[in-house]
Amino acid sequence: MCEIIFSRIFLGFHVLLLWMAGGLAHAACPLELNPPRLVVRYGDSVSVNCSTSSTDHEGMGWEATFGGTSLEQDVIVVTWTVKNLTDWTIQPKCYITSADGKQCLETFPVILYKIPDRVSISVLSHSGPMVEGTQYQLQCDIQNIAPLQNLVVKWYKGNELLDNVTYSNVSKRPEDVSATLMISPSRDDDGDQYRCRAELDLGPEGPQPHPTVTSEPLNITVHYAPEFLPGNDTVEVSAGSDVSLDCSAEGNPPPELKWTNNTAEGNANEITVGRLRTLNISRVTANATYNCIVTNSLGSITKQIHVLVDVPPQQHPTMFSTAPSTPETMTTLPGTAKPKLVTFSLELNPPRVVVRYGDSVSVNCSTSSTDHEGMGWEATFGGTSLEQDVNVVTWTVYNLTDWTIEPKCYINLIDGEQLSIVLPVILYKTPDSVSISVLNHSGPMVEGTQYQLQCDIQNIAPLQNLVVKWYKGNELLDNVTYSNVSKRPEDVSATLMISPSRDDDGDQYRCRAELDLGPEGPQPHPTVTSEPLSITVHYKPCINASRLPVRIPVFRGYPEELVCEAEGYPQPRIKWVYDPAKHVSEAGGNLTVFEAGLYNCTATNDVATSFIVVEVVLNEDYLPLIAGFVAFMVVVISVIFVVIYSIYYKNNKMGRYSLKKAKLSSTPNGNVAQNGGQDTPLPMTKLSQPNIYF
Repeated sequence: MCEIIFSRIFLGFHVLLLWMAGGLAHAACPLELNPPRLVVRYGDSVSVNCSTSSTDHEGMGWEATFGGTSLEQDVIVVTWTVKNLTDWTIQPKCYITSADGKQCLETFPVILYKIPDRVSISVLSHSGPMVEGTQYQLQCDIQNIAPLQNLVVKWYKGNELLDNVTYSNVSKRPEDVSATLMISPSRDDDGDQYRCRAELDLGPEGPQPHPTVTSEPLNITVHYAPEFLPGNDTVEVSAGSDVSLDCSAEGNPPPELKWTNNTAEGNANEITVGRLRTLNISRVTANATYNCIVTNSLGSITKQIHVLVDVPPQQHPTMFSTAPSTPETMTTLPGTAKPKLVTFSLELNPPRVVVRYGDSVSVNCSTSSTDHEGMGWEATFGGTSLEQDVNVVTWTVYNLTDWTIEPKCYINLIDGEQLSIVLPVILYKTPDSVSISVLNHSGPMVEGTQYQLQCDIQNIAPLQNLVVKWYKGNELLDNVTYSNVSKRPEDVSATLMISPSRDDDGDQYRCRAELDLGPEGPQPHPTVTSEPLSITVHYKPCINASRLPVRIPVFRGYPEELVCEAEGYPQPRIKWVYDPAKHVSEAGGNLTVFEAGLYNCTATNDVATSFIVVEVVLNEDYLPLIAGFVAFMVVVISVIFVVIYSIYYKNNKMGRYSLKKAKLSSTPNGNVAQNGGQDTPLPMTKLSQPNIYF
């Protein structure tokens, strides 16, 4: 019974302690903002109402860098008004103080925006016409716009949307920003217009349609190498007749055309009609092959047109064909009478060469035919005269510097026809320098902001074999290739968009120019790598919320230390903002408080400002009361225990005795008993209770 009573007492005591320590839960802050969120153009006016449903309060007001109000009593609505809002980081707060001295607040979200002063589009590291198949980088420069996290840059070709670019920068102040677009134009893009548009998507509360500023259009001109239009490669004509040969080609710039023929028969006149070029030949008497050579600044192409003359049946001309070893390089001149077939080959060793600019080169050209008048090499450098009675001729250059060289090995047949094979030559040059830089920026980077790295490669050839590789440390980030068919050395740039985080601080970026010249080229591939670019990343302060909760209870009469720690780069500056009337002690970024209220910890560096508002709630110190109550309960429990034990003892341990082996003494004192024959007497007291016996 005692144990049950004691357990119940302590259970009730435990519940009482929990109730006293926990206190009453706080109700939600009874404030309502109208409108709940606002988007304001820089310099415009703003007005917001803050109302409450509570009538039991000491007052309410607005706290703000502009338009703040003092504590207003006996009101249920307070208005925050600014006629000319120009504070980019403003965070107005509506607060209310309850009758018991507690305070709550609501922060009003404000987005202040500004459309850009100017939006322009340009081509990076290039001027003049573009070349088909070459990569170019368009850049859209947007000046003085805010906020960046609401900016969408849209790229257009004509009315076609090509790309959207968004930003994660949380800075609220106006900034200059650039967006880029990689294009590889084709001939169909000649004359097209590109535009970029800066659009602020400010959400449903923002202006509709979205504020936009569009660049002036950029017109591009695309140059491309000549290309033949469809036409006949063989023309049949009767002996003595006139014939017209058509060589139609297109290109930009418009190509120049030249006619040559292997057998100069008749009178040839060149006629040009737009892109159609016609060669009129009069009184054709023999088979002939005419070469149509079309050239512009980007390349040269040649087309052969065979003129076949009908001859009397008794004639037996010869038809030559190539052996299977070199079908792609040989010329076949079919006759009209029954031919005889002569098969032979021209073979190059090596069949293809890759030569470093200024190095020597040597290639053999051999034939299996013994029935020829001679063979040789035709080239701008290293050409040979016709050599008779040989099966091998060698093309040698000791210092190869001709970027467009196309050496041709030829053989003259006994009937006057000539066949040839072209040696593919790739002349390459490693770049003079490879450097890396940040476009339109200097100094530290800011976390979450996009930056454009540019790799400048000077004087490299050929571009179509160039691979630009981007690295962060040893990690490969990207490969850039080129389709430019120009063989001469050029300067070229490649770009990489990055959005660094704080983990990237101190990282090194590199770009590498690598010439992949195929299996005939040097192994490993010739490479030149830039010096590393080390980046410094600044990031906004982040306050350690685990050390600084937003609500802290304080016992009356006891101080509480508020610890404000923030991580950021550069190192943030800590500042406490509070009511000057409050009793506080500030040291080393920490604040010791003795009273309830709102205390604002603000961490600031060059990137941004972060803050936490701490609500200090005053609680009564119930510890003395609890101690007194515990002491009282201990006394009460002790008394109850003693009483219960006493009752138990009297009921179970007193008034009943059983003496064994005792006898009364023969002495006159009848109150002494003998102890079982022992001489020691036992004193006895005569009691009146009838239940005591011997």
